[in-house]
Amino acid sequence: MKAQAHARDPQMKARSWIGRTDRGFTLIELVLVGVIVGILALIALPAYQKQMAKGRRADAITALSAIVQAQERWRSNRGNYASSLGDEGLKLGTQSAGKHYELSLVGIRQPPSFAFGYIAKAVPDSNSVQARDSQCAEMSIRVDGGNIQYEAKDSNAADAKAQCWPQ
Repeated sequence: MKAQAHARDPQMKARSWIGRTDRGFTLIELVLVGVIVGILALIALPAYQKQMAKGRRADAITALSAIVQAQERWRSNRGNYASSLGDEGLKLGTQSAGKHYELSLVGIRQPPSFAFGYIAKAVPDSNSVQARDSQCAEMSIRVDGGNIQYEAKDSNAADAKAQCWPQ
């Protein structure tokens, strides 16, 4: 009898909704969360991509260092530098280990010339995600008369060496 009276009385019905708490989120709350997540993603994604590109540069640094070491071993055994990465005994590939960079030797000057040396270059592979790294479009090591110089070409800044080569 009490249940029927409760169902018929509009005041009783209104009072029963007062203490009730609904569970869930409103559409406005969900949109606000979506906007905040979107803004955070817009800020974080470019920074993340920049750090990933910087980390993949280690692939070029490792490959170029291996070229320098192999060339010095070659010269100590033969008295001159290898003319290409595929020379018998040197056997270095034209791609870095991580497949992010194309490697090459250019400007080879042989002893007995006082200015003997070479340039080992690493250019981002066009099929790699590293091709989008505009900060370090080309990294190289120049060996000139026994002195080593680290170089980099940047499409945007004048001093790319400081950004591309860790100090």
